[in-house]
Amino acid sequence: NNNNNNNNNINNNSNHSNNTNNHNNVSPECPDTPNTLLHNTTRAAIDTALASERTRTHALEANETDYTSSELRIALRKERSRSSRLAAELAGLRSAAVAGQAEAEVREEGRINSLMRKLDGLQKEKGRIIVELEREEEMLTNTLQKKLSTVRKEKAVLEKQIEKERKVERERKVERKAG
Repeated sequence: NNNNNNNNNINNNSNHSNNTNNHNNVSPECPDTPNTLLHNTTRAAIDTALASERTRTHALEANETDYTSSELRIALRKERSRSSRLAAELAGLRSAAVAGQAEAEVREEGRINSLMRKLDGLQKEKGRIIVELEREEEMLTNTLQKKLSTVRKEKAVLEKQIEKERKVERERKVERKAG
């Protein structure tokens, strides 16, 4: 009777889990994200394990109805042993999950550090390029200033030469008119 009550509690709890998780299966906004698929796979594995355990429990209960008290003690020892094994396995899986999470965090931190180093290198390269461009710009400005100065001097010389030629031409006209 006590086993039936415990089994009913297990059934009720798993039914409750199934009912509450039906709301969380796949959201319409993101139907097939990796987290949702992982959650669905995990939920399916849990449901399968619970169904298997319910079947096993029903079979044991059916066999135990005719057991003597010493046979029930032996069955209880076996169940306690099984429970201990499962608890140890669960602890191992939890430990492995924690270790896996820590390892994933270390890998992620390594990736972040690598990206930060690359970003730092790119920023230094950008600064170097900016300084180099400013130097080239200043050099071009100085070169153009020198050329402009040379062109202005040549212009002044040409203007003076043209003025002299005009003056000479005017004097020749004046001499022609006078003579």
